[in-house]
Amino acid sequence: MSVIISMTGYGEGRASDGRGVVELRLAAVNHKNCQVVVRGDLRDVVLEEELRQELRTALGRGAVTAHLAIQPSRALGMDPRRLTMAYRELADLARSVAAPAPTLEGVAQLMPAFHAPDEDWSGLVRAALREALSALLAARSREGEALASALRGNTATLHSLAQRMAEVAATRAARYRESLRERLLEVLAGQASVTPEILVREVALHAERIDVTEELVRLAAHLAALDSLLAEGGAIGRRLEFLLQEISREVNTTGAKANDVALQSLVIEAKVAIDQLKEQAANIA
Repeated sequence: MSVIISMTGYGEGRASDGRGVVELRLAAVNHKNCQVVVRGDLRDVVLEEELRQELRTALGRGAVTAHLAIQPSRALGMDPRRLTMAYRELADLARSVAAPAPTLEGVAQLMPAFHAPDEDWSGLVRAALREALSALLAARSREGEALASALRGNTATLHSLAQRMAEVAATRAARYRESLRERLLEVLAGQASVTPEILVREVALHAERIDVTEELVRLAAHLAALDSLLAEGGAIGRRLEFLLQEISREVNTTGAKANDVALQSLVIEAKVAIDQLKEQAANIA
C-alpha cells in the first residue's frame, strides 16, 4: 500500500563551498495545478527555469514558493556610483525632515546584496534544491498519512450507509402497499372492497417511480473503486476528486427518488461524509 501524498509541506536545503553558502526554502500549499514562484537572489534566468521545471516534475500539484538566498563568503566590491546616489537621496530626505544626516556605512548596509554576474552558483543551487526537495517530499508524505486515516474513516462510513440504504429501499414497496391499502379503505369508507389487482397495479407503478436499485448498484461499484484508489496511494488527488463526483451523483439521485423519511435521512448522512471526503481530497497531490 503506497502512501497518499499531500500537497502541503515545507523543506529546507543548504549547500556551501569556498565561495559561499546557498540556502533554499520550499513551502507548498494546495492548488488545482502546479504553480511555482521563485524568489530571492538568483539572477540566472536559465537556472531559475530549470529549478521551476524540476519542482513541477517532482511535485505534480500544489502552489510552491521557492526562496533562495546566496551568501558569498568574501566581501564583494561595492558599486561606488550606486552607493553615491543612494547616499545623496537619503541625505536630501534627512534634510527635508530635519533628521540627522546618514552615515556612509549605514547607507552601505542598506544596499541590497549582490554577487558578481559571472559567478556560477548553479552547482550549489542544485545541491540545495535536492536537499530541500527531499525534505518537502518527506513532509508531504507525513501529511498524506494523516489524510489517509481520515479518508478511510469516511469511506467506511459511506460503505455502512450504502448498505443501510439498500436495506431500507428493499422494504419500501411493502410499506407503501400497506399504507395505500389503508388510505383506500378510508376513502371508500367500507363502500367497496379493495381488490388485490388494484393494489398490485398501484404498488407496481409507485415502485417503478421510487426504484433506486441502479443507483445503489453504481454506488457500490464506485465505493469499491474508492477502496482500490486509497490502497494504491501516491498522487491520486485528481482521480479521487473525479470519483467523488460520481459517488455524489448517485447519492443525490437516490435522495431525489427517496420519497421516504428513513432513506432521506441516510442520504443526508452520506452527503456529509462525501463533503468531508471532498475537503480531504482537495489536499492530495
